[in-house]
Amino acid sequence: MYKYKSIIIKIKLFYLILFGKIKKNNKIIKISKNNSIKIENILIIFPIKEEDFRVALYSFRNLEKTESIHYYFLINTIHKQHFHLGGYAFDVSQNINNGKIKIDETFYEHRILNKKYDIVIDLNKEFIFDLSIIINNLNATYKVGIKNNFSDYFYNIQFNLNNEDILEKIYNKIFLMLK
Repeated sequence: MYKYKSIIIKIKLFYLILFGKIKKNNKIIKISKNNSIKIENILIIFPIKEEDFRVALYSFRNLEKTESIHYYFLINTIHKQHFHLGGYAFDVSQNINNGKIKIDETFYEHRILNKKYDIVIDLNKEFIFDLSIIINNLNATYKVGIKNNFSDYFYNIQFNLNNEDILEKIYNKIFLMLK
């Protein structure tokens, strides 16, 4: 079953790339001592799976809300009751039968979907096609995610999660980027 889904995803991506709907994220990141980028809007997509969500929530527990930075979160509806970070939270739900992702209708409003984000962070360790298409369509300077087979098309900053690595360490590295 997993191999079948992988083939379907590859076919979908092939056609989207062929017709120009998806392009590799080739934004150049220039980092220097004098580099002072003003960060105003950050979108964080929390993991869909419960165990990964709990690890991510623990890693981001000290995320401080400031007046100059606006945080936007996409959170699985099931986990929303456990979520306590300050910012704008939008619901995400996953259909168990077909694996499709549905996002809260208010996220699709012009002021949210078309907002210029400085950083978009996807904390899901596995590739989720529907979320990746949304990430591809968002306007962001930095798109951060965990490396997988298709991540080169969607993220310009990637963290490698090997079999030996602990997911919490990756989340902590991503959290340190926000300080």
